[in-house]
Amino acid sequence: MSEHGNDMGDGVHIAEGSWVRNSQLAYVEVGPGCSISHCQIVGLPGRPVRIESNVTLWDCVIRNTSKEKSFSFGPWRVASSASVVGEGSSFSQSHIEDSTIGKHVTGIRCVVRASEIGDKSEVRPHGNLILTKAAPHCNLGSEISKSILEGQGFVSEHTGSYLSLVAPSRYPLVNEEGEEVLSPALPNLTNIGAGTVFANYSGKPKPAASLSESSGSLKGTSLGWGAFTGVNSVIVNRYEQPQADESIFSILRNRDVTSLGFGCLVEKKVTGRIPAFSYASSTSARSIQIGWVLEHQPGIVHNILLKMRKRLGAQASDLQGLVEGTLRLEIRLLEEQLEHPSSFFTKEQLIQGIERYRQHLDGRWRLNESGELTHPWRFDHEARRWTP
Repeated sequence: MSEHGNDMGDGVHIAEGSWVRNSQLAYVEVGPGCSISHCQIVGLPGRPVRIESNVTLWDCVIRNTSKEKSFSFGPWRVASSASVVGEGSSFSQSHIEDSTIGKHVTGIRCVVRASEIGDKSEVRPHGNLILTKAAPHCNLGSEISKSILEGQGFVSEHTGSYLSLVAPSRYPLVNEEGEEVLSPALPNLTNIGAGTVFANYSGKPKPAASLSESSGSLKGTSLGWGAFTGVNSVIVNRYEQPQADESIFSILRNRDVTSLGFGCLVEKKVTGRIPAFSYASSTSARSIQIGWVLEHQPGIVHNILLKMRKRLGAQASDLQGLVEGTLRLEIRLLEEQLEHPSSFFTKEQLIQGIERYRQHLDGRWRLNESGELTHPWRFDHEARRWTP
């Protein structure tokens, strides 16, 4: 049903039980049970905007345009599509353009362009999402562009952050047989601190014999697997972008791609590959404390596993081998660098990191079919830390 004050153009179909007031509509399909007020919703012939059932829209602009946008980063890709607002979603004072919004998504005073937002996600006030693909249950805010968030439960909790990254849902591991494998799809609970910036700019010229011979620097995007960034961090992308057919393991061996390993803690300004469970607070690789989190802040890993298990529910068995497989992978990567010395990490760093990872392969991080640790840990209140 509609009320006075509406401007109904061509190609408008409103299902029974929907309410439209003081709005301009053209080439729009509105499902049942919707409430639309003070909106401008304009699609195109053959490419209408689709509003599914029980959607609430107030003071919104929703459009399909003839422009097509896409972004690729190695094997990952996001592209614009016809605008759809999924069942049960609610938006107010927002602008949606060429984007697909999942079911039961909420947004207030936000902008979503050429993006896909998964079911039951939240776009907070002043969120500005461009060329972004977000999995279900994501908490999104501030500036997010050219980002692909595959693992459900991604968190960008605060205002003032700028994201340009890929958060994959399949984690790179080395299994007990020594094979490099990807885990089943898992939540990616990378947590972005307030004021954090993923700096997607040209940066420094690529190394060369002379500046005139440098091919310049591509605009990169960072990779993050269940990482934790501190307040006001700056993650600087380096020189390269992966090739379309490049595997994750090949990307990890590419020193010119910035990646944040599983369970790492980064603060201040960092770049390059941060090994899993490591601490970094400088752009110098030689300052990275490899495996530091395992010794000093294992609660970070405990918390990530707890949230993953809760999110996975009946599929929590997929967590088995995650931590130990990550440890084995990091040992392999560091041993490769030890065999081929470079200026990236020092020999002492590599040896200490390998020893630390090996120490934690004693069963303390083994998980059962319920995704719970089989080895008892306790919280030392005096030291204020978890200990095996």
